[in-house]
Amino acid sequence: MTYGSAWAAATIPVWVALSATGGVHAEAARALQVEVEQALPGRIDWRVAHWSSFTSAVPEPQWVVAIGTAAQRGMQDLFARDTTPPPLLSILVPRLAFERMVDPARLRAGSVSAVFLDQPPWRQLELIRLALPNVRKVAMLVGAESKGHLPALEKAAKERGFELAAAPVEPDGLFEALQSVLPNADVLLALPDPAVFNSQTAANILTATYRRQVPLLGFSPAYVKAGALLALYSTPAQVGVRGGESLRLALTGKALPAPQWPREFVVAVNQDVARSLGFALDESLIGQQLRHKERP
Repeated sequence: MTYGSAWAAATIPVWVALSATGGVHAEAARALQVEVEQALPGRIDWRVAHWSSFTSAVPEPQWVVAIGTAAQRGMQDLFARDTTPPPLLSILVPRLAFERMVDPARLRAGSVSAVFLDQPPWRQLELIRLALPNVRKVAMLVGAESKGHLPALEKAAKERGFELAAAPVEPDGLFEALQSVLPNADVLLALPDPAVFNSQTAANILTATYRRQVPLLGFSPAYVKAGALLALYSTPAQVGVRGGESLRLALTGKALPAPQWPREFVVAVNQDVARSLGFALDESLIGQQLRHKERP
């Protein structure tokens, strides 16, 4: 049986490997399953478990979904010696992490794909343009993990008339990086680099930007709650639904879509910070405007 003919099977075995058994990974898995079951009710033989529970590639599933970076790595390792491994869909993975781990040959062959966790550069820059129309200078703190985002961000910034300033963050060099980039910044764009933005550094970064009256655009609801002006992110359920759409298409014989950014997203505003910085922002309206910009 070919993968494209899976529609004709009585049941289709699908493994869903989780990087963690609860929280965001489980939420994404549930959304993916619901999306697929709406089109193929009762046709999928689901096996959902922590990636480490899949200790043997036999009997081989028809499809594998990996949720999170650890699960992608685990599933790739499990089928590494298989000459014809089952197609793999990774979701809730950062783009750079996915590209670093993926087998280029399988990617070219269309047997592996992804729905990324992070946001596309053009969406981030367009949000700044819509919410903060007077901004011209966009600053970033860049570590080893996030420097790969720079070419696409520079392109998106140039198209929108922004000046982009990226300060490299060396180990124990956060203070120096902030001192170099904040004085001339209109906004600080946070990138999901755990070496730069983490639970130990977040408070210092938020304090430094607030003192300079530089708004911060974060990448999770936690940053808005902690004091960022704005955040742009996709929920685990939104990523899971997008993954379910891709899997559903593939299960009915269509090609597995190419790796893609999440389609749905959330714009969140900290209204207390907005008032203190002199901004009047309607997160619902800004989100609608941003979605309208992306419609074909």
